[in-house]
Amino acid sequence: MTRHDPPATAAAERAGIARRFGLDPASPLAARVRPTSPEILARFDEVRRPGQPGPTEHRLTAGERRALSAAFAALPPLHQRLLRERLRGVNFLDGMPNTALTSTVNPGEPYELFDITIRAAVLRQTASEWLTEKERTVFDAAGTKGSVSVEAGRRDALVFILLHEATHVVDNCLGLTPPFPPGKPPQGAPPPPPPPTEFTRGVWDDRMLPAPAYRDALRLRVRFFPGGEQLPIDRAVAVYESLRRTPFASLYGGWNWSDDLAEYLSVYHWTEVLKQPYRIVIRDGDRDVVAYEPMKSSLVRGRIGQMKRFYEEG
Repeated sequence: MTRHDPPATAAAERAGIARRFGLDPASPLAARVRPTSPEILARFDEVRRPGQPGPTEHRLTAGERRALSAAFAALPPLHQRLLRERLRGVNFLDGMPNTALTSTVNPGEPYELFDITIRAAVLRQTASEWLTEKERTVFDAAGTKGSVSVEAGRRDALVFILLHEATHVVDNCLGLTPPFPPGKPPQGAPPPPPPPTEFTRGVWDDRMLPAPAYRDALRLRVRFFPGGEQLPIDRAVAVYESLRRTPFASLYGGWNWSDDLAEYLSVYHWTEVLKQPYRIVIRDGDRDVVAYEPMKSSLVRGRIGQMKRFYEEG
């Protein structure tokens, strides 16, 4: 995603762009379910192995539509306001290889609009089930009794996923993390990183490079990082001990500053506002070895003051 949204864009121009791309700001967010755009489907074609079927459109049931409406209603006020103005559509796909994708509908225009595409299988999962499934991809536990779980209660996974993706929209609109230029980097020496924002200052040196105090050679090897790999489960304790020494709310949030913000807001809202648990547990069989609740960490809580803006009305 890219950001290019001069604040002085005239209301008439914004309205014209919205009409041109089929966005009605007055329509309920849950009514914006639409077919996935050919541009997004083409992205999956680019990474699909030969002979592998591509994702297909998912038709929501009445119950799934109610769950989507509840997920939108659970978002912070700022998220809801900006989504009303900027979210063209939400799409659901069966067979989607990743969980979700937030994409810019009209990149480079002075008033950018967004689509959110979600893997339909998550509609059948709780947050605990989905987060545990995701976290377990980090480790190879074959032939052992070891496991990693995320205990996050029984609310729908869709609520957590929409929190994360909608935060990307908010970030793109307001520049809460530094923008990065679209396309491939130029040849030769890489450009210097953009100036930090309040959220990234002192935490990140570049988009995918944490500040020295928060780097760890082992943690940087997890599969969420470029070139990462699945680690043996016996390294899990060391990985999460490393995470404890950072202000990141999750392992996934530690791989780039955009997902740092999206994960931080999601875990914060999940625990502090929705009053749900978020506890990472490493087990050896039935025995708890390590348990970690990020929002009880003083390092993580040191950024809580920056969450206030998401709850201000108007």
